[in-house]
Amino acid sequence: MIISAYNSQLETVAKYAYKLNSMPQHRCKAFPTDYESIIKQFERMIKHSDDELLISTDGSKILGLLALLVEPEDMYLEFVGGVFAEDNYVAVANEFFKHIRDKYKGYLLDAAYPEENVQAIEFMESVGAKLIGFDYEYRIKNDNFKSFPMTDDVIYLNEKYYEDFIKHHDRMNSNVYWTGKKLIDALDKFDILIALENDRVIGSIVLGKFNKKVDEIYFLSVEKESIHLEKALLNKGISHAFSSGTYELLFMIGKDDKKRIAVCEEVGFKRTDTCLTYSLDI
Repeated sequence: MIISAYNSQLETVAKYAYKLNSMPQHRCKAFPTDYESIIKQFERMIKHSDDELLISTDGSKILGLLALLVEPEDMYLEFVGGVFAEDNYVAVANEFFKHIRDKYKGYLLDAAYPEENVQAIEFMESVGAKLIGFDYEYRIKNDNFKSFPMTDDVIYLNEKYYEDFIKHHDRMNSNVYWTGKKLIDALDKFDILIALENDRVIGSIVLGKFNKKVDEIYFLSVEKESIHLEKALLNKGISHAFSSGTYELLFMIGKDDKKRIAVCEEVGFKRTDTCLTYSLDI
């Protein structure tokens, strides 16, 4: 049966997720790797009015776990962590999907896994999910960052440039959930820096501020092919994150985007993992 997790189960479910997420064949993407961050993530989800932290159980022990981000207004779901199941993965995943189909008909679901998690990838494909992205995960720690002098053409986003940023972001990132307007409406969750030319936005970098220990670069967009511009945005964005207390940043880069990979490796990023993103209309 499927039940919602509650506070008294927090440590038990966090230990379960931490154990499985430490194994490549069970790991989920968009999910913390350290126990402390998992606890904080699950605590937020239990308190949230829409998100779900779900347990598959036989009444005495955990059979599986699913952490589900829910955006009712946009009819959007995201697997923040899951499906986790130590045994009988297909049976547990099918049980969770029955819950999702019963409760969230008409929603769009996104889920991401490393290529080693074969059971999850095969299950997503079996239910008709489409592979929409194959990325390499790159990470950079403060000690490895190869910074260089700042340039004046990259600034923090301010109200003057909101509309221009929205147009720029949507031009460069079509068919993504986080549109320019959604990002502007969620500045408590994101830091945005922009590059200007003739007082017009020609580049941007969007970083999360969900977790100060490890955070993510979500978008790096430039309107003209310019290694200098990409490096300038990365330089200031990474410097801002590390000066704000972040210890490590990750960045998902398309596996065939060799130019961006070269730029990121030049500033100190190291390849650490893969990420296959699947999308499914429920």
